[in-house]
Amino acid sequence: MAMLNVLQRDGRASLARLQAAGGLSETAAKRRLERLRASGVLYLAVEYDHEPLGQGVEALCWLNVAPHALERTGRAVADHPEVRFAAAVSGRTNLVVSVLCRTTDDLYGFLTEKTGAPGDVHTAETVLTLRRVKALTNERPSLPVT
Repeated sequence: MAMLNVLQRDGRASLARLQAAGGLSETAAKRRLERLRASGVLYLAVEYDHEPLGQGVEALCWLNVAPHALERTGRAVADHPEVRFAAAVSGRTNLVVSVLCRTTDDLYGFLTEKTGAPGDVHTAETVLTLRRVKALTNERPSLPVT
């Protein structure tokens, strides 16, 4: 667990740092790292600043999907390149989708053309991300002082 904590803060941590965190020899640290990767517990994911690359519109879509169509709709929506994350959830809605688009027109196209078959999605609530406060990497983007 100590190695995972170090990697969560810095995915590029050196083997020496991982050894120290786990109190392990170099060989043991390498083996543990290999086991974590092979088992799927540890995998590589890239977090990047998407705005300089022309992807400036980030949104969460909360969809209320007919129960019989939830699996099919979730898989179909998740297949679109704009979708970064999709999950069946409980509560007022039953499908949440994180979307990243270049423009609001692209987001509109996604919402009107790619969120499921007619009749399967009963309601959709979309909220734009105005500013990230925390990302998966635990780094906090600076907020303006007001």
